[in-house]
Formats: sequence, C-alpha cells, structure tokens
Amino acid sequence: MPVFEEINGIQYGSGIKAVLYGQEGVGKSSLAANIPGIVFIDCEGSTTKMNVRRLPAPTSWAMLCDEMEYILQNAAVKGYRAVAIDTFDWAEALALQAICTEHNINGIEGLNYGKGWQYECELIGKFLNNTDRLIKSGIHVILICHAISRKTTLPEEIDEFDHWELKLGNKTTNKIAPLLKEWSDMTLFLAFKTQVMAADDKGKVHKATSVQRVMYATKSAWWDAKNRFGLPDSMPLDYGAIAHLFAPPTDQIMQRAQDAGIPTATINVPLPAPVDPIPQVLPADALQGAEPIENTGEDLAGIPDALKNLMQANRALPTHIEKVSSEVFRYFPAGMPLREYPNDYHEWLCANWQQVMDAIRANCPDYVPF
Repeated sequence: MPVFEEINGIQYGSGIKAVLYGQEGVGKSSLAANIPGIVFIDCEGSTTKMNVRRLPAPTSWAMLCDEMEYILQNAAVKGYRAVAIDTFDWAEALALQAICTEHNINGIEGLNYGKGWQYECELIGKFLNNTDRLIKSGIHVILICHAISRKTTLPEEIDEFDHWELKLGNKTTNKIAPLLKEWSDMTLFLAFKTQVMAADDKGKVHKATSVQRVMYATKSAWWDAKNRFGLPDSMPLDYGAIAHLFAPPTDQIMQRAQDAGIPTATINVPLPAPVDPIPQVLPADALQGAEPIENTGEDLAGIPDALKNLMQANRALPTHIEKVSSEVFRYFPAGMPLREYPNDYHEWLCANWQQVMDAIRANCPDYVPF
C-alpha cells in the first residue's frame, strides 16, 4: 500500500493565477502594471501609452504560446516575476483563428454540431493547464479582460436582471468564462461606483455626486468575483489593497513570522523549484541585442506578418520551410518559393508552428537557432 507524506500550512513561492476584468477605462492595465517584475503580452495595444515592459503583440495563437514559454525560460535572466495577457478576449480571437485554419473553414460555425466551440474549450483549457509551469516557478499569470453587462435570470426567478461578466464571444461566454474563473485564484471585478444622494428634502429627486473606482473580490448577484486570500468584499481600486499578495516570497514569510513573534533569523526560506527545460520556440524579442538573421539572399518580402514574426523569432529561413514543405510534408514541389505558397498554407504553418519547427530541426542541418 502506498505511503503519502502529509504537507501542512500555506505553500509559499508559487505564482498567483488572477483574472482582472472591468469596464473600459477603469484602470485594469494600470493596476496590473504595479506588480513587480511584470511583462505584458499586449494583444490589443492597451499599454502603448504606458511605461511598461512588453513583448511584441502576438499575431497568432502559436506566437502567444511561444511568448509564454519564452517568459518561463528567461525569467531569471530578464527578471520576469509576472506576465499579463492584455486582453484575453483579444487572445480568444487568435485561438478561434487557429482552429479555423486547422480545419480549413471560414468561421467557427463551419464545424457542425457545435464542435468548433468544443475545440476552443480544449485549446484554451490546454493553455491554462500549461500556465502551471510558470505558477510553480513563482511567476504570476494575470489575464486581463473587458466586462460586459448582460441580462440574466435565476432558475427560481422570473424577472431578468443585469449581470456583469467577462466579455468573451457571445457563443463562448458560457464555455470559456467558467474555465477562466475556475482556473484563477483570484477574479477581481473593477468598476466605477457612482454615489447618488437625494437632492430635495422629500427624497424624490436624486443626483449623482461622485464616482469612485473600486474592485470587488466576492461574487454577488450583479457580478462575478472570487478570491482565496481573504480579501474584503470591496476595496478602493488601488494597488496597495493587493500589494501583499505579489510581494516576493521572502517578504511574505518574514512578515508572517514577525506577526507571529518568531525570530526571523531562524527562518530558512526555500528557493523555487527549477524549471524543467523543454525545446524552445522563441518569440520575436528573444534575440533582442543579438545579430540579425543572415540574409543569404533570401528576403521575407511577400510573406504574411504572422508567419514572418514566427520565422524571425526562431531564426527560420524561407529555405528551411521550403525544404520541409517539399521533402517532409510533400505539399509543394522543390524549388517553389515560400512567398508563392497559397495563403491558406501560410496560415497552416502558423497554426502548426511547433510541428514545423520540429521538422526543421530534424531535417535542416544548416539551421542554427542562435
């Protein structure tokens, strides 16, 4: 009979899985920007006017996944302690695009019996599961989303009421939003709270007197929220209210020891577990400061931006892709230039980039990844 060792107490050193969603302009990106060591994957350009660290905007789902892997593998060198995907509803569009490309359809509804939505659930579910490697290495993962107010009802009620929820596709809200909320340790709803006061002595006329920015950490009938950290139901929208959650593990342990009257000199803070290396497919800024890819007479003119970004990030040349396309995949004759391949094949390359890179590594002796 197997024997298991019991583990007690709070486990420190792991990252936090958080969802921040709210109304336009409320300050979602600004709140996340305060987290120490954060880098943004800015899918929609929300941070272009902010002084933050960011990776290139992903032009495909494969590139988004590559950037997450790059952050994991380079966290120690670059000082990454958190990553924010801004916004995940824009990232969802990349996932749908990848599914459509893989199945050669114009829209997700092209798959019968709602299979497209199930494929999306599986794809995003796999993505969320893969974030566990970042979390275990101590990197916080923040998914930023827009919010939308929709009419809803309860089984025991007849009347409809407004409910704030994650703004995902109309056909995917009931599928993807639960995945994100279940995955998260903390889902915060950021909103504008309007103060209304009576304007006459009879209380019949009212007017708005002020607007405050707040964040809600507990679910109510009007919005979704949760947290596993004992946060108040509502707080001012100020990073100070949650700063202790993102403090370095050493600071957290020392503070709790001081609160408990334990001499901090006796505390031994464990280091994070090392990350298991896997073959890397690097995003576009992975080679920042390195020499550019040697041209060798092969330019990238006529190649779609999404494919060009992946090629430049991984130092893959047109001849590499032409070789595996003709000799390994056997889709096109030898000697046919990459720029002359049909657009749907360019899209297929992006959607199956890991498979393409595996074939290049195995069949192109002249491929040099650095």
